Amino acid sequence: MTEPGGAERWPYGADVPELLRAYGVPGCSVAVRDADGRERAWAFGQRTAAGGGDRAVGTGTLFQACSLSKPVTALGVLLLAERGELDLDADVNERLAGWRIPPSGGWQPAVTARRLLSHTAGLGPSGFPGYPAGAELPTLLQVLAGTAPANTPGVRPVGLPGFGYAYSGGGTTVLQLLLESVTGRPAAELLRDLVLAPLGMTAARFATAVPADLAAHGHRRGGAPVPGGWARHPELCAAGLWATPAELLRLAAAFQGPATPIGPAAARAALTPHAQVPPGGASLAGLDRVGLGLFLRTDPAGAVSWFGHAGGNDGYRCYLLAETGSGRAAAVMTNGDGGHALLSRLIPAIAAHHGWTGLDFTPPYDPPAPVPPGLRPGRWRRTADPAGPGLELALRDGRLELDWPGQPALPLFTASATELLAEDVDLTARLTPAGTLLVEQGGHSVEFAPHEE
Repeated sequence: MTEPGGAERWPYGADVPELLRAYGVPGCSVAVRDADGRERAWAFGQRTAAGGGDRAVGTGTLFQACSLSKPVTALGVLLLAERGELDLDADVNERLAGWRIPPSGGWQPAVTARRLLSHTAGLGPSGFPGYPAGAELPTLLQVLAGTAPANTPGVRPVGLPGFGYAYSGGGTTVLQLLLESVTGRPAAELLRDLVLAPLGMTAARFATAVPADLAAHGHRRGGAPVPGGWARHPELCAAGLWATPAELLRLAAAFQGPATPIGPAAARAALTPHAQVPPGGASLAGLDRVGLGLFLRTDPAGAVSWFGHAGGNDGYRCYLLAETGSGRAAAVMTNGDGGHALLSRLIPAIAAHHGWTGLDFTPPYDPPAPVPPGLRPGRWRRTADPAGPGLELALRDGRLELDWPGQPALPLFTASATELLAEDVDLTARLTPAGTLLVEQGGHSVEFAPHEE
């Protein structure tokens, strides 16, 4: 636990190493700036669960910042708009080079940069899984079109622009092409010069890979390493930023002003509410509106009091929270899929310690028991088809496993009092108030009830 220039005790009560163990997260890094302007940083755990040598997380260790790439992208777009190089309210198809937002059937939507920044453009997909190490990476145009070797559908209309909020990583990827089309420069280079360097984010970078010894490697639930260290994201503006928590505080300062090197006009635009976010749809702090590249917390009078953004890539979870009227800010970055549970403990603890008000935190995750209360190990059968394939839940050596016909036992991770997640595949099981088990995978769900012998 270190602060630049000397040692610093962790003041927030939570036993971070124990929480890392409980949630199966190898490491995390934290930076906090309170109203006095003093910045403090801490690092815990390991950069990687595999290999030898010095694996400790340091305050300078780079993490995938995931969707915190989007506020940086937003600043770049807003600065170009200030300079008159693009119009936030013009149809972006007029400026895109090499690809255009396609029609839906015979209907061609008009999509603007403002809609893309505020997740109100009605475009899919919502996010991107990335590419494993060694895989051929698609070009930006292949991602947008959904052509091989892209592993996601092309960006396309899925809703009516302006009708409401719908999170869209695909929309931010259109902004990546817009930046490159307008300036003729690669987005990574442009955003380095336009945003990162002026903010003093000298270690941060947009890249599909960084030197392995500088990076926290990603890990799945339970601590299994992501093969090759991390997924690669050619969708740089949506998910390709690497940074440290201390640098994320500098990003927050760009929106807090008035001394921001970026300028107050871009900050005001980003902090203007554009749409309401459904409850639980934005963050753990109760951010309830979306601005331009940021999520916002409004007070009863409608004024924006806090802003932030969450991020989640394969093997990483992170969060940035900052106050509009002061320099207060906190950033937490983790290198595990179980990191959301850690964020849900640490961010509220930081806010409580410093007396930050006007936020709405959900109850924090407690380190879960091996078996959630109300879950009965044993055989379960389908409620709609009792004769169909059932499953069995078994507690073996203190670990819960799912037995499915013809398959090896699948380890489960207990994420909360009602939620189980598979460590190695995309499968979630949730206990319902009726005592049934809803098992979900790839948008398909099946309900199971305890099998009465």
